[in-house]
Amino acid sequence: MVSSSHGHFPIRYLAFSVIASFAAGADEVKKKSNELELIEVTAQKKITSIQNTPIAITAFTGERFQQRGIDDLANLQAYVPALHVGQEQDGFKISLRGIGLQGTSSIADSGVAFYIDDHYVARPAGGSAVLYDVARVEVLKGPQGTLYGRNATGGVVNVISNKPVNYFESTVGVSYGTRNHNELRSMVNIPVSEWVSTRFSAVYTREEGYVENQYNKGAGDDYFGSDGDLTLRGQALIDTGETWQLLLSATHSELKGTGVNMVYLERNPGGPPPARALVATIGDDPTDPLIAMNDANAFNNTETTSAFARLTKQIKTMNLFVQAGYSDQSTRLQQDFDGSPVDISIFNKDQDSNAQSLEVRLASDTDDTFSWILGGYYFEEDTFIFRRVRLNGLAGPNAISLPDFLLDEYGISETLAAFGTATYSITDDVRLLLGLRQTQDEKSGIKVTRGNFGAPFPPDIPNDLYAGIAKFSKNTWNLGAEWDASKDVFVYGSASTGYKAGGFNLTSNGLPYEPETIKAYEFGIKSDLLNRKARVNLETFYYDYTDLQLTTLTTVNNAPGQFTTNAAKSTIYGIEIDSQFKISPDLLLTATFSHINAEFDELYSTDTRDPNPAVNPSDPAGLGRTDLSGNAIPYVPENSLLLGMDYQTDLSNGGEIQLFINLLWQDDMYLREFNHPDIDKVDAYTRTDATFSYLFPNDDLSVTLFVTNLENDVQKTNVYVSPGFLGLSATTAYSKPRTAGIRVDYRFE
Repeated sequence: MVSSSHGHFPIRYLAFSVIASFAAGADEVKKKSNELELIEVTAQKKITSIQNTPIAITAFTGERFQQRGIDDLANLQAYVPALHVGQEQDGFKISLRGIGLQGTSSIADSGVAFYIDDHYVARPAGGSAVLYDVARVEVLKGPQGTLYGRNATGGVVNVISNKPVNYFESTVGVSYGTRNHNELRSMVNIPVSEWVSTRFSAVYTREEGYVENQYNKGAGDDYFGSDGDLTLRGQALIDTGETWQLLLSATHSELKGTGVNMVYLERNPGGPPPARALVATIGDDPTDPLIAMNDANAFNNTETTSAFARLTKQIKTMNLFVQAGYSDQSTRLQQDFDGSPVDISIFNKDQDSNAQSLEVRLASDTDDTFSWILGGYYFEEDTFIFRRVRLNGLAGPNAISLPDFLLDEYGISETLAAFGTATYSITDDVRLLLGLRQTQDEKSGIKVTRGNFGAPFPPDIPNDLYAGIAKFSKNTWNLGAEWDASKDVFVYGSASTGYKAGGFNLTSNGLPYEPETIKAYEFGIKSDLLNRKARVNLETFYYDYTDLQLTTLTTVNNAPGQFTTNAAKSTIYGIEIDSQFKISPDLLLTATFSHINAEFDELYSTDTRDPNPAVNPSDPAGLGRTDLSGNAIPYVPENSLLLGMDYQTDLSNGGEIQLFINLLWQDDMYLREFNHPDIDKVDAYTRTDATFSYLFPNDDLSVTLFVTNLENDVQKTNVYVSPGFLGLSATTAYSKPRTAGIRVDYRFE
């Protein structure tokens, strides 16, 4: 079931071409636009056309999301080159061009900032329903600190929902698909008065899952799937039609499921002698990565409530933006940590976090010679994590058991920043841009070990060596230029710096790690050709990274915990070509090619400051540091190619047929800095998604057939090293196999 798919690409491309040729010959019934669509974005905190925005950005409208069946973050990565979304334990880990993955410590940050309606989400979880009833999704690549409140060295993913409108509308929908996938969704927009409108949406999803647990079948959960995910969102917009607007928004989600399965890629018996003896009794693991043999039931239940209030007001020739947000999240997780039918280890993690944020921006309300934006941002997150590991023994007279491992972790992250940008027009066609940011970060935390399998406790934090507090401050900047070379050709270039706060290894030995910093250079050309029937955008970039943060789970000071180190020097550079061709009013073809060279210039596998360094899986005997310079940075395929076809034609009865095909080919990549060919490597693969829809006359009712991952190939999505009390062994989770189904939607007006 797992394959490299090197051989798939020519066949898929041929099939794609045949379908496109057939579609191009279809008869046209109604007059449609023969020009490419222009998407408006707010990436620069003002409304601009994507073709006149000096940023490497990929954007999708909500309509295109629905047409393509993109309903969660995991599906989004099949449409954005070098975007990777993985899941580890109870949260999503997002990476852009190899930058952004974060650990699960209470003070860990992500290099890719995830927003919903400009409200920063520190710990994305679930993600299934946040892409319903959306107006647009914007994916910005590269450092964005001078425009966004939260620092982002790798980029930004911003989900922008539909806002309340002053007329009634409503939609309902239902889906059914593979593995008993059921989804119910609904939206209703109700105007309350002339100047007050409300909007409510709800999504309920349930799926058996794609990993089957064959141990003691029928006695518990047979699949790793969803027991029922519910997301509710409500909004109220107060708009007097004068100079101010007030938007109130609240979202509540309950995600109930079994989490991800830990598939062991190797078995290295270790830890206390009783546990080591039990690990040695584990037989061969299933050869099918979608078959599990877990004796302990798993669950992963996450409940999140978030809300924000946004005030926008025009003050003479300026626009004021004030947004205050709050979120509260609780997670209850259980995993069979040994991933086997032998009763050895169960892991529990309870996490409670709450965050508050405030962003204030003042911007000039003009596009004349000089325009500007000034802003301030404050963010605080308090997180408590309780971890429990149980080492059990075989039942019966020879039962073996050890005291639990119990770890309490409490972390606080605070950020205070001031930022601003200015644009000056030298001529009508040439503009200079300057952005500045000053950021102060503080990380503080407490770790208390209350059990360690009967062994001595490792040092708590704070202690005599590590105070449990770290402060960082950094100034970053952006300098750019843009040129309207012609009415349809836009040229831009920039040099910028970015920063992500450092911290300390709160869950392990307390050692500090440095902030990661980036110098980024970008040059791009965006062009609409042939009377806007063809679009070719080219972007080149060069990233010079210092102290890139890398995190793994390992055993330090005789206790399991996360360990973060810095890669002293790293270089990432490449080119991306995005093209669209309007063959006819009915047919659109797209092609995007990305080439990225990403490697470590200087990296050693252990830290010489640590008296008990983390064991390096590529150097299990601990004989010394391993030089990993020249290795590929994880999660970055060297080459990737996206081909798409959109075909929409009107029928003589007033109905419409829509056919969408998306083909992704992605080169080899690695999931860790060690680049182990058997553990870390993900072979090149091809993935094809398609939808076929019939819209009844008046467009009120639509029926859609959909399939994702037509090839039915699955790939490793991450590598997670099991802690040393079982022996340091690499585990992984796999992507979703083929999913097919039917979706029905009805719109009321």
